[in-house]
Amino acid sequence: MSTQEFDAAIEAYRQALRSMMHGDHKPVLKLYSRRDDVTLANPLGPPILGWANIEKEAAAVAAGFAGGDMTFDEVTRFTTLDLGYVVAIERAQARRKGSDQPVPMALRVTTILRREGGRWMIALRHADRVTERTPPA
Repeated sequence: MSTQEFDAAIEAYRQALRSMMHGDHKPVLKLYSRRDDVTLANPLGPPILGWANIEKEAAAVAAGFAGGDMTFDEVTRFTTLDLGYVVAIERAQARRKGSDQPVPMALRVTTILRREGGRWMIALRHADRVTERTPPA
């Protein structure tokens, strides 16, 4: 097993996220697991479980974007034969539908992938807006 396959899957995912910024959620969905336990925990609400729910959420999120670009400040990555993860800060200058003004966004993201049928698939994406140290509440 080569880490090159894992690295390629991460790069494909990053490219697919850039497509989301332009309103196209389909490239991202191709990379998500279809297993019942696939999970999306984005900063817009509670965790979402299951392929059908993630498909609806991805479409709704992408529909709000009208352009922009992203960069990825990777913190760490780790992989075994069948499981891997990446922790990164995703930064974007996003344009929302109906506005020409870019909005800066930054998310702390953990993405977990697993090998399914010889391919790396996303099993979990957890993103939140905490990118700087804050005092305890």
